[in-house]
Order: sequence, then C-alpha cells, then structure tokens
Amino acid sequence: MKIDVHTHFMSEQMARHLEKRSHFPYTKFIDGTYHFHCCQGLTVPMVPPLYDMQAKLADMDEAGIDVGILSLAVPGPELLGGAHADEVARIANDLLAELIASHPDRFWGYATLGFGDIETSLKELDRCISTLKFSGLQLYSNINGKPLDAPEFRPIFARLAELKRPIFIHPTVPLNQNYLTDLVPVPVLAFMVDNTLAAMRLALSGVLSEYAAAPIIIPHAGATVPYLMGRLDSMLEYFGGADAIQEPSRFLKKLYMDTVVYEPEPLQWCLSLMGADQLVLGTDHPYGAWRLPIQLLEEATCSDSERQQIQHGNAQRLFRL
Repeated sequence: MKIDVHTHFMSEQMARHLEKRSHFPYTKFIDGTYHFHCCQGLTVPMVPPLYDMQAKLADMDEAGIDVGILSLAVPGPELLGGAHADEVARIANDLLAELIASHPDRFWGYATLGFGDIETSLKELDRCISTLKFSGLQLYSNINGKPLDAPEFRPIFARLAELKRPIFIHPTVPLNQNYLTDLVPVPVLAFMVDNTLAAMRLALSGVLSEYAAAPIIIPHAGATVPYLMGRLDSMLEYFGGADAIQEPSRFLKKLYMDTVVYEPEPLQWCLSLMGADQLVLGTDHPYGAWRLPIQLLEEATCSDSERQQIQHGNAQRLFRL
C-alpha cells in the first residue's frame, strides 16, 4: 500500500473566482486553460490532474498510489486578506469535501484556512475536522508575510494539538522572494528557503515543544532543515541566543518529512538522520518529476519493513486511519 501525503488539487470554480481579480493573486484564461499567477514573475497553467480527479486517479493507478491526501495548490486564500480570504477558504474546503466524497477510498484531505479573522479560522478548522472529516490542516510557510510562530496563530496550533491532528506546512510566496526571482522561478529555490525558515522558527520559538501533540510534516525532505541542524545547535551554543530554544535539533528531529527529492543521496541522509519512522511518502503531484520520489524510495537502502513504514505505516498512524 502507498499513501501520498503531498498531492495537490485546484478547481475551476476557484480559478473563476480569482479571475475576477486584477492584482495578485489572480488567474487568466489563456488558450482554453486557466493560468494562476501564484508567485512574483511566475504563471502556472492549471493542468487536468489538479481539477479532474479521473486524470489524478489515472496517474495514481499508474504509480501504484492507493490514497492521496489532497492539499490546495498555491496560491492560498490567506493571500487575499480579510473576510474574502475566509470566504475563499470555506469554498475550497467545500470543494475538497466533494472530491473526497466522490472517491472516499482514494482521497483524504487537508483543511485550508483564510486567517482573515482568527476566530473565523478556528470555527472553520473545527468544521473541517468534525463535520467534513478532514485528516489534518495545511498551513503555508508564512501567513501573508507573517511567520507561523506569531502569537496570533498560536490558537491554531493549540487546537490541532488538542485534536492530535497533523499539520502539513507547504511553501508559499516567500518572505525574501525578490532576492531570487531575477534568476530562477520562485518554487525552484525560494520555496525551500521559506519552508526551512518556517520550520526553524517553529523550533526556536518553542512552538514545536509547546504543541508537540500536533505532528508537523515538512515537505521536500525537510527542505534544508536536515543539513542545518548541526550548525544550528553548534552556532547557538557559540554565539548564544537569549530568546531561542537551546539545542533546537531535539525538536527538529521530531518533525516528519516527506520523500519529495530527485536524487538518492538526500533521501538516504534523511533516513540516516531522522529514521524511517519520521518519513512519509510524498510526490508533489502533478508538479515536476513527481514519479521520481516513488522510484527513489523503492531503490533506497533500507529494510522492507522500513520501506513499508514510509510508504503507508507512518501516514496511517499520523492520520489515525
């Protein structure tokens, strides 16, 4: 069995909603296809497996994926701001619930929140978990320019810890995007930088320790987190950090990481550093070479029982299914 914790959806209804906008984020209908202006300088076509679940299922069947945990593709509703963001988040969640209901044995889902108003977002989170029966929550690596560890977002972490539900932290428009966009599109490098900063801030601020009952998944094999843990511990000991958690690797090693890598060495390093019980299968479907992470896991140097943990056992435990 294989459970993909990192696979995306978008809907034509969402695209039509964003088409009404004249500024970021927005969509344009070009040559019969919606295109999302999802990051500075980057427009991405809405390919069929994002909105056509038969196309997604065909890809899943070809790759041997039994279950996909669907998350909303960027741009997220929080970028809209205010009550509009909360409205669009609710629309996205209702659409996701319909997709899951159409194939309940193949799809699970992450809730999405707008963060226009924190109380509204908490109510929507409760609705998604208790009524829509979603498996967890997708947060983006920053909330419209604010770090995830900001005090105003702590109630979300507290609620997820109370519910013991996982949080999937996906990169979004980075805080430092202007530094890279003149050379490469934002998702190529800047996404990894922003996800790394989000995870590090959660560890250093104490969020990971305070809300440990809410498991956190960092995609793309933890971005650069696995490679910086030792430096973070060592340099904090040397330079100090009055307000930072000391030896943050104690908490970073409790993160879960998916297997979205494109070479065997990063996967083997994560296996060695984190252990098989902290890794979960991901593909980032339908973007990039999404089949490659499946192949690399099949070829990885690990026991059959460890491979099965990563392919499905850890996800079943995390999502309590």
